[in-house]
Amino acid sequence: MSWIHRRGVLALSAASAASALLAAAGCGQKSAPATATAAPPEPPGAGSLEITQDDIDTFRRSRAEWINCESGAPAIVPADMSLEQFGNLLDGGQSPAFDRFVNVASAFFLHASFAAGHYTFLPPFDKRTSFDVKDEHIRLLQRANWQTFLIDCKRPYGDFTHFEIDMADILGVPVTKDAKGLAQIGKDAEKRMDALHADMLFALQAYIRFARLNPGRYVVPDRRFALHLSRPLCRPVSATRIAMYQRALKAAGPTPDSHRLAALSEAAAGLFALD
Repeated sequence: MSWIHRRGVLALSAASAASALLAAAGCGQKSAPATATAAPPEPPGAGSLEITQDDIDTFRRSRAEWINCESGAPAIVPADMSLEQFGNLLDGGQSPAFDRFVNVASAFFLHASFAAGHYTFLPPFDKRTSFDVKDEHIRLLQRANWQTFLIDCKRPYGDFTHFEIDMADILGVPVTKDAKGLAQIGKDAEKRMDALHADMLFALQAYIRFARLNPGRYVVPDRRFALHLSRPLCRPVSATRIAMYQRALKAAGPTPDSHRLAALSEAAAGLFALD
């Protein structure tokens, strides 16, 4: 499945650049209370679309599926679609149902709330009836190398050959260097990182079934940008970031050219940037 490796690097660099620009402007993203349900921005304004209860129910029927390549990682596979069909669409195939999935999944990633807690799977998922999502799982979901609703199975969390080092860095686990100058975290920590990585399949399934989003109008980037920039924030994007994105839409104007696309890509990356 070569399509897995064809995207991500430019999206990650764009997101980093946009995050730096937003930070320089003093625009921090506020966390929503863990129990809060995201509400659509008022007024809806530019770049918004309607998310219906049917859209939400369809997203709930998506599933987390493990991609067995290199390090392995989970993906969100749309309802009534095989992983191979999903891959073909990511490679440029056309489907109105997939286009709608991109919009709805992007709305979830930007506007839904998802908190640590005990979640029950009914029906069971992969023979499990429940799963305890921890703060570590939330942070890994937020910081993983997302590539179009799947986590990069080669470099799931960063650029290290041993992804456990990237996980440790994300989670604040001490990283030292051995006599050769190579990063290491010790066998016990490495074993714990491996277990957490395997858990991400169940954490993602819990997100699909339980991330909280109400029907309403939500600002969502154009499909071209959402495909490459989306990541689950697990808390509603701030009104400040939405306003900045809408100003960028207005400033870009209607004429399609390379400068407009670059401006809109940077603005979309700002929506998904993490503080």
